[in-house]
Amino acid sequence: MNNDHQQGGAWVLTDVTLIIKGSELDPDEVTKELDIQPTAVRPPGPDRWGPPGEVDGQWRLQCNEHSTRILSEQLDTILTAAESRSNKLKAFLLEGFKVTLTIGGYADSDSQIILSPAELSRVARLGIPLILAPSLSER
Repeated sequence: MNNDHQQGGAWVLTDVTLIIKGSELDPDEVTKELDIQPTAVRPPGPDRWGPPGEVDGQWRLQCNEHSTRILSEQLDTILTAAESRSNKLKAFLLEGFKVTLTIGGYADSDSQIILSPAELSRVARLGIPLILAPSLSER
């Protein structure tokens, strides 16, 4: 019996998104405070496209396959924008907003995502949660 285990491939169609959410979130104020143009915003209230009961306002800065298909480049783009604003991001957390860095992509059951130690250090220095959100659905 062969005990060798083949590692799965990397996630595909990845995206990296800085998300700020809250029931009292004013996306225009976040844009003004961070001095970054978001890729998407949504004011608080019912969201006809989102999950039932989703009412939080959202501010998003996303880098996906339309910019680059390379995860490390996507992550660098978002981290570069966020690092100089880490104190403001932490202030949003203290105000009760949910601030996260989310990495999404399509994955098979044995797929992997590889982040370098330097990338993980950069994420950790931001002081906000990192969420890995694989989609296991068929593409």
